[in-house]
Amino acid sequence: DGEQPMSKIRPEIEEHLISFLSKAMRTLSFAMLEVADSDNRDLEEIITTDKVKFMGFVAISDPVRDDVPAAVKRCFDAGVGVKIVTGDTSLTAIEIARQAGLWKDGDTIEKNHITGNAFAELDDKAATEAALNIKVMSRARPADKMRLVRLLQQSGQVVSVTGDGTNDAPALNYADVGLAMGTGTAVAKEASDII
Repeated sequence: DGEQPMSKIRPEIEEHLISFLSKAMRTLSFAMLEVADSDNRDLEEIITTDKVKFMGFVAISDPVRDDVPAAVKRCFDAGVGVKIVTGDTSLTAIEIARQAGLWKDGDTIEKNHITGNAFAELDDKAATEAALNIKVMSRARPADKMRLVRLLQQSGQVVSVTGDGTNDAPALNYADVGLAMGTGTAVAKEASDII
């Protein structure tokens, strides 16, 4: 139908995005803007001041492996707590936790989930309480992961962290046991105790 104003199509786009995110799919949006070769502005300035054209998005499925729910259950049966700390959106992270057998029917967003930004704003006492109760931290940054590890350790917990990215390295390093994936980055492997 040609170009449409964003104000007209935004509700429909957001509805589709929420639908995909709640199915544990990751989304990647595409936009475009023609910029002159001589334009020396920072990218952030360009995209906030100029009219960027939304082109569409894709939804990518990365399903939980079949053996994960059984592994999570074995952890619970052994008295091992499990938390998902991810950069994914809240809807995606909670749905992944549900598929993995971590998020149960009685769990609530208010008690068992927190975003990295909200966690960072808490003082140490409130953050420690949150750390003990959460099952999922979404939109987490490296500093959030590391703080979570530290607060759990200060509460007497023995903490193991798994990860594969450079952003996981601080938490892998501070964990009692850091476990890097064999396919992970060299930085994650260097920060870990076990690969």
